[in-house]
Amino acid sequence: ASYIGLVLGLTLQVVGGQEKQSTTPQIDRGRELFVKSAKGVACGTCHTMAGLGTAVGPDLKKLSSVIGPKGLVTTIRMTLTAYVQEVKSSQGTFAGILKQKEGDDIEIWDLSKMPPLLRKLKSNQVESMKQNENWKHPPATAGYTPQELADIIGFLKWASTGSQKEVAIADLGVIE
Repeated sequence: ASYIGLVLGLTLQVVGGQEKQSTTPQIDRGRELFVKSAKGVACGTCHTMAGLGTAVGPDLKKLSSVIGPKGLVTTIRMTLTAYVQEVKSSQGTFAGILKQKEGDDIEIWDLSKMPPLLRKLKSNQVESMKQNENWKHPPATAGYTPQELADIIGFLKWASTGSQKEVAIADLGVIE
C-alpha cells in the first residue's frame, strides 16, 4: 500500500511540475486574450479551452487540434457561422445557438446578450429558426494584431494538443 502511495505521490509531483513548465510566454499571452480582451468580446465568452470559458459555441479543442494556423485565422475572422440561427419566438427575434432539444423543451443561447443568455423555451414558443445572416462573429471585427492572433492560436494549439511550438506571424498567412 505504501509503494502505491509513493508511486501515486511521485506521479502527481511529475504531472504537477509538467503543468507549471508546459507553457511559454506566447501561450500565457494567448490564454490572457482568450479570457479577457480589451478589443471586444473575448473568445472565452462563448468557447471553452483548458478549463476556461463558457461552452456556447463550437468545440475549439477539436478544431484547433486538426486545423493549422492559417485555417484558424480564417475561422477567427469569419463573420458568419453555420451554428448561429435567427430565432423567431414569442419572446422576440434574436441570434441564437441551439444547445439542446428534449421533447417539448428547447434551450437556446441568446447571442444578443453578452455574455450569452441561455433561454429555455417550449417548442410552441419558437416560430422559426433559420441561418442567421446578420450576427457577426465578435473576433472578426476585434482588430487583433498579427501577434495577438499568433498568441491566441499558440494557446489554442497548446490547449488542444500540448504543443509548445511558437506560432510565428509568418505561419498565419497573408494578414492585413
